[in-house]
Amino acid sequence: MHLIINWEDFLQHHWQKRPVFLKKAISHFINPVSPEELEKLVIEKALESQLIQRNHGKYQLVHKPFNGYASLGQRNWSLRVEAIHHWHRAAEEFLSLFRVFPDWVKEALTVFFSVPGGGIGPQTKPSDVLVIQGMGRSRWRVGDRGSSPIHDGQNDFSEAMVDEELSAGDMLYIPKGFPHEAISSEANMSYCLQFWTDNSLRMIRNWTESLSDESHRGIEYSPSPDLLLRDDPTEILPQDITAVQEMMSQFLVQKREHLETWFAQEMSQTSYELPKAPEAEVYAPSQVQTLLQEGHPLHRLMGLRMLHIGNRYFVNGDSLDSDHADTWNILARHSKIDGSMLSHVIHEPDFMEQLTLLINKGYWYF
Repeated sequence: MHLIINWEDFLQHHWQKRPVFLKKAISHFINPVSPEELEKLVIEKALESQLIQRNHGKYQLVHKPFNGYASLGQRNWSLRVEAIHHWHRAAEEFLSLFRVFPDWVKEALTVFFSVPGGGIGPQTKPSDVLVIQGMGRSRWRVGDRGSSPIHDGQNDFSEAMVDEELSAGDMLYIPKGFPHEAISSEANMSYCLQFWTDNSLRMIRNWTESLSDESHRGIEYSPSPDLLLRDDPTEILPQDITAVQEMMSQFLVQKREHLETWFAQEMSQTSYELPKAPEAEVYAPSQVQTLLQEGHPLHRLMGLRMLHIGNRYFVNGDSLDSDHADTWNILARHSKIDGSMLSHVIHEPDFMEQLTLLINKGYWYF
């Protein structure tokens, strides 16, 4: 499979501006997950999922455990499973097509399996979404961001900005805030790549809490001489607020390195549950060294995030020794590692100790 997209044009004209339908954006499309695999995963791994049923044109969530397709009938339902790339290797490999975007901005890959008459009810997402059509066909409609809000699962799509039937390999980009809906004409799979978004107030609160946890001191503030004398002592003037704002900005600049570390730690963690690595013994560095030299491949846990700022690397919130940044970069970029890729550090005790610790945490496994 190959992406056939002019990303520069996409970012300039569409990203967070307006929806766009991209016909055959993926060539030689191969469905990464089959309906049967999805059913088995949800049941055996007890994955969090949502069953959506359509009755008389309205969509409803079904609040009961999913026990398979057999009891659901042939029409008017959809199964939604989030973060499928955490549980299915082919889905994780499919997501790697989109590494043109930074890893930290891709929140999750959600999959929908819909039968005829099923779909996604009218909704508005607070984040940007790329819809990739898998097997089968589904019709998607996107309204204007300024259109009437959704009430009771209804929305006016009479003047839809996009009204297209998607088939395998087609893509639809929906910026945050644009109402949309989908209905299936046949059994089909749709993959929705959701992008990260957060609230500035929540981010500021979380960051300042991390400062408090580490006993960071703020900047002591007192008014400067040019703010003290005035005719009306009861008035707070604009320059008073500007002075406070500048003090806060100065503190932010002063704590830039801490902000970088906090952000990298936060974004290297996923909002979704990580799977557990296959059961294995607790390794010693010498055992890891031997296994790599014997040609045993090392696999990264599906869904695991590894990010860096400069030479500082972070995995699932943990910081790593920056002395081996080039080697950590190899592990960050590849989901499967063989001994030859680490031959230059396989006799470095400090690196092998830290790699062994990560393996024993279940982040990588043989």
